[in-house]
Amino acid sequence: MRKIFTLALLSCAGSALADEAPVLVDVPALVHASQAQVEQKLGAAEFCRKSRRGLACRYAAHGVEVVFAKDKAEQITVNDPGDAPYDKNALARLGFKGQEPEVATDEVMTWQSIPGIAELSLFPDHDKIDYVLVVATPPESK
Repeated sequence: MRKIFTLALLSCAGSALADEAPVLVDVPALVHASQAQVEQKLGAAEFCRKSRRGLACRYAAHGVEVVFAKDKAEQITVNDPGDAPYDKNALARLGFKGQEPEVATDEVMTWQSIPGIAELSLFPDHDKIDYVLVVATPPESK
């Protein structure tokens, strides 16, 4: 009985610690942000280049790459998510509230019901995240 109680306490403590994992990259703050706004959050770009989708810039912070279309962040890739585990709780490490993915396989986890996001996908490297790809919904025209 004592062992079961101890295991239950450890399990609760472990899940509480997982819920309090620090945000690696505040992706919602980057979605539709201008290049200047992204630089305020991530620092100066290491480099920028023209791509077929727009201006693509890479930032040192977690190997983040942002593609700007009409000076708005349209696509965000986090190439170095550290030791973030490959599970649905990784959304919190990206600044989102946790929710169930629409697709969950050994090869990809995808969400398509996050407001402002057309698609967010996690790709694994064993039990950790290899990289994250976020595609923003097009900003509303004014």
